[in-house]
Amino acid sequence: QAMTKIKQLVCGPLSRDLTSKEKDYLINFENSESQFYGLPKVHKSNEIKHAIENQNNVCVTCHNPTDLCFRPIVGGPNSSTQRLSHLLDILLKPFCEKVSSFIRDDLDFINQLPSHVNKTTKLVTLDVISLYSNIPTSLGLEAVKFYMEKFPDLLNNRFNQTFILEGLKIVLENNSFAFAEDHYLQVKGTAMGTKVAPTYATLTLGFLEHKLHSEICTLWGKEIATNIQSNWKRFLDDCFILWDYDDDKLSDFFCLLNQMNSDIQFTIETDEKQIPFLDVMILKDDTSLNTDIFYKQTDTHQYLHFGSSHPHHVKTAIPYNLARRICTIVSDSKTRDIRLEELKLYLLRQKYPEQLVDNGIMKAK
Repeated sequence: QAMTKIKQLVCGPLSRDLTSKEKDYLINFENSESQFYGLPKVHKSNEIKHAIENQNNVCVTCHNPTDLCFRPIVGGPNSSTQRLSHLLDILLKPFCEKVSSFIRDDLDFINQLPSHVNKTTKLVTLDVISLYSNIPTSLGLEAVKFYMEKFPDLLNNRFNQTFILEGLKIVLENNSFAFAEDHYLQVKGTAMGTKVAPTYATLTLGFLEHKLHSEICTLWGKEIATNIQSNWKRFLDDCFILWDYDDDKLSDFFCLLNQMNSDIQFTIETDEKQIPFLDVMILKDDTSLNTDIFYKQTDTHQYLHFGSSHPHHVKTAIPYNLARRICTIVSDSKTRDIRLEELKLYLLRQKYPEQLVDNGIMKAK
C-alpha cells in the first residue's frame, strides 16, 4: 500500500521534474518490512550505575534491573518509505540552519559558548520526553510548511511544497513494522530510524521555539526574549540555556515550554557550577566558563582491542581521533593533559602499542 502511494506521487504531476534515475531510485528496489526492537538505556539505570560503582570491574553483573528502559527503534533500511525519506531529508536539511537554536555537534556548541557569564548565571539543560514518537503529524507538517514559506529560496526549484508535504505524509502515515509475530502501524509521531526523522524533529521544535519567542516578547518584553533566544541551544531533543534571571522566571519559562504543545513535554536540570550537555561538561567558575569532556557513569572505556581482526588502518587511527576529541572539548590545558594521560591508560589496557598512542596524542595536540 505504501509503495503504491509512493508510485502515485513519483509518477504523478507533482514530480514532473524528477529525472528518470531519481524515479528509478525511489520506486524500483526490493523492499522489506521494518523490524521493531529496543536498545537498552544502560546509562539511565541507577541499579546498573550502583553495580558499576560497587563491583569496580570491566565486567559487571546486574540481574534483571527493574529500572532499565529501552529506546524504541524501527529498523528498516529497506522499508518501502526509506528512499523517499532519504530524498526528503536532503531537501529539508538546509532549513535546519535557519532554526536559531540549531547546533550541529559538540564543536559547534563549544564555539557558541561565551567565555564569560554573569556571576548569577545558572546552567540549565532540558530534555524532550520521547520526541520522535510524540510529534503530532499535523504539527510537524505545519512546521515544515512554515519554514518552506519563510525561506522559499532554500527549496530546490525542481520540487514544490506540495510534493514535499505529500511525501512526508506518506512517510509518516505508512510506518509499519513487525515485532515477534505481530504487525503494527505507527499512528503517531515518526519512527526512530527513518532518514528524515532528525531533520523533521529539528524543524518541528524550531517552529515551536519561534512561537515561544513571540509569546515571551508579549509577556516579558523584547529584551528578555532576545536574550533567551540567543542563549537557547538545541541538538535534537537536548536543550541548553544560560539563565540570567531569577528562579521564579525560570519556573515560568519551564511552564511556557510545556504549554507549547500538550504532546511535547520537557524535563529540566539546573546547576550553578557544572552541568553535562552532549559529550561536554560545562564548568562555571565565578564568571568564567570552561569545558571538560563528559563520560557517563556507565562508560567503561572499552575501546576496540588492538588484537581484533579489524583493518590495521582503523586501529592505528583510533588513538589520534580519541585524543583529538579531548583536545577539541577540554578548554583548560592542565585538565587536557590529565584527560590525555587517562586515555593513554585506557588504550594500553586494550593492548595498543605505547609508541602508537604517544604519536596519536602528540599529533592531536
